[in-house]
Amino acid sequence: MVKPDHWIRHWGENGGAKPFFPKHVNPASYDITLGNHWICPTRDPEEFLADEITLFPNEVALATTAETIRLPRDVVGDLKLKSSLGRLWLNHSLSGWIDCNFQGQVTLELQNLGPYPRKLTKGMRVAQIVFYQMESAPEVAYGENNTGHYQGQSGATRSWSEDFFPAVKESAREKENKK
Repeated sequence: MVKPDHWIRHWGENGGAKPFFPKHVNPASYDITLGNHWICPTRDPEEFLADEITLFPNEVALATTAETIRLPRDVVGDLKLKSSLGRLWLNHSLSGWIDCNFQGQVTLELQNLGPYPRKLTKGMRVAQIVFYQMESAPEVAYGENNTGHYQGQSGATRSWSEDFFPAVKESAREKENKK
């Protein structure tokens, strides 16, 4: 069941989001904003603090929310990009699920799919969280019993392991050309 505005307001006013902005409460979601920590693999340095960046066509960046959120043990969150940004070809293309009991800033995976460079600024509303009530609390929630690699994260956070999807530093074509 999706949580309504009055539940979201109560959640936020009681430490669910810090900072909490009542005007960001929607009928069935809460708007979150961009922070100022970025990881962009096409830049040098890759990781930096800035109040704004220009995201070029096809460029990707890890970003962070300004808000630190705290979910109850029996509520999960689904992060969705603001539709107005999607209509300008910004994409939040990857993970959007927030497990119950998560605490920390949320890392966003942003990509400019459009033909023009676009500016991202600290404090802009970028996404919204839809909250779902679980049937019951789990036996082990996120962050309990050594689970939850991202529990307590602050800032844009890289993957805890590249083993799932290892980088290939030299392509097969480049190796062949060296022969």
